[in-house]
Amino acid sequence: MPSTPSAPTTPNTPVTPTVPATVTSNGKTYQLAWSDEFDTPGLPNSTKWAYDTERNKLGWYNSEQQYYASGRIQNSSVADGLLTITAIRERLSGISDYGNQAFSSARLFTKEKYSFTYGFVEVRAKLPCSLGTWPAIWMLGAGPGVWPDFGEIDIMEQGGVNAADKQTVLFTFHMRDHYGTGINQRITLADACKAFHRYQLTWSVDKVQLGVDDAVYNTWPRPIGYTNSNWPFDKPQYLLLNVAMGGTLGGNPVPAGFISDSMQVDYVRVYQ
Repeated sequence: MPSTPSAPTTPNTPVTPTVPATVTSNGKTYQLAWSDEFDTPGLPNSTKWAYDTERNKLGWYNSEQQYYASGRIQNSSVADGLLTITAIRERLSGISDYGNQAFSSARLFTKEKYSFTYGFVEVRAKLPCSLGTWPAIWMLGAGPGVWPDFGEIDIMEQGGVNAADKQTVLFTFHMRDHYGTGINQRITLADACKAFHRYQLTWSVDKVQLGVDDAVYNTWPRPIGYTNSNWPFDKPQYLLLNVAMGGTLGGNPVPAGFISDSMQVDYVRVYQ
C-alpha cells in the first residue's frame, strides 16, 4: 500500500474520567451508547466482556501460538483505570482445554453481550513493544455464518515480526470479495508501543472509516449494487480485544528472550 504520513501522538497518561456525552465525526453528532472506562479493579466487567476460548484445544488460526485464558488475573486485569491484557511465556498444562501452547494471553469480546450497527468507536490504548506480539482491537459480525461472510473490521492491528512492525499499525476490512489480507492500510506510528493513541472507527450506512487520533487512514465506501460479499457491514458487529502470539503477523518463531508483555486499554467507547 502507498505510504502515508505518520499519525500524531497523544500523552502517555490516562485521560480525564469525564466521558463526553457526544462526539462529532464527518459532520454528524453521535451520542454515547456503550462504554467501559475500566474503573473497577479486578477482572474485566463480566456484564460487558466474555472470554473467547473456543479454539484453545484445537489451536488458534493463523499459526498463532497462544492459549487464551478465561478469568485469569495474570492475563486480563483492571487497575488504575486501565485494562491490561498480558501475554506470558508459560505452559498451563493443568487446564482442561489446554492445547500445548507455549504462551498464555486473553481474548475479550462482547459477543452475546453487546453488538451494534453504525456509529463511532474510540479505543485509547498503548501497544506491547516486544517482538512476537500481535495486539488487535477489532470487530466481527454478530450474525450466523462463516468468516469472512459476516465481515471483519480491524480497528487496529500491530505485527511483531521485526522492530519496524512495532512502529506501525494496520487498519483493515475483511469480506468475501477480499478474502485473506483484506483491504488494508499500514501507517507509521513511531511511539505506538510507548504512548496511548485513540484508535477510531466511523461506520455509516454508506462507508466505513478507520484511523487514529482524528486522522482517517482507510475508507471502504459501500459499492454500487452492493452484495453481502462486498458489503457485509449493514448488520450488527461485536467488539474484540486481544494479544496474540506469533502467527502470520506476530512472526514465528517468537524470540527466545520473550517473557511477557501487555496491551493497555484506557477506555472503549461506542457512540451512535
